[in-house]
Amino acid sequence: MKLLERAQKRKETAMLILEELKLLDKWNTIGQAFVVGATAYDLLVDHDIDIETFCTHPNAAEAMAILADLTSNTKVLELKYRNYLKTPFNGIYFKIQYEQMPSEIWNIDMWLFSETRDGPLSRDLVSLMNDALTNESQNIILTIKEELLKKSLVLPSIYVYEAVLDYDIQCTEEFLNWIEQQDVDIQTNWRPSKK
Repeated sequence: MKLLERAQKRKETAMLILEELKLLDKWNTIGQAFVVGATAYDLLVDHDIDIETFCTHPNAAEAMAILADLTSNTKVLELKYRNYLKTPFNGIYFKIQYEQMPSEIWNIDMWLFSETRDGPLSRDLVSLMNDALTNESQNIILTIKEELLKKSLVLPSIYVYEAVLDYDIQCTEEFLNWIEQQDVDIQTNWRPSKK
């Protein structure tokens, strides 16, 4: 199966999981929810789904209340939250581990932000990324991401996107050389510069 086909299959699975758990419906009861990251760009390699929700006043208890019924779903292995409001992330983080099938665990990362939050937001990248991506750049990105996963190298995917789209990185070796010069421990405001 080709790279783009594999990514599309993963996206279809991700959307089925979101529908089964009614996650967008749940988050939309307290704010405006967006599927972001690799799922939104059709660049899924690992079993990860990312959601950002924006509301007037982020409240962990309110969010946990809308997620509480997920604890009765036998496929939901973990549900946790962490308060990052007093950090540069300035949001509340929630995570679900979902067992799609034995040996296939999906991580669902969810952020709850204030509508007025400053700083980089994945929501704002979706249309820019989808405008910038071509079949060729998608294939290069997916190849690098798959090879990083095989090497058990965990790096933020946004740097793969930046390397390929803005620096014409063509392979994993070039990416690994490039990433050595980047500070991956800070939040990045990167946006694609070309289409």
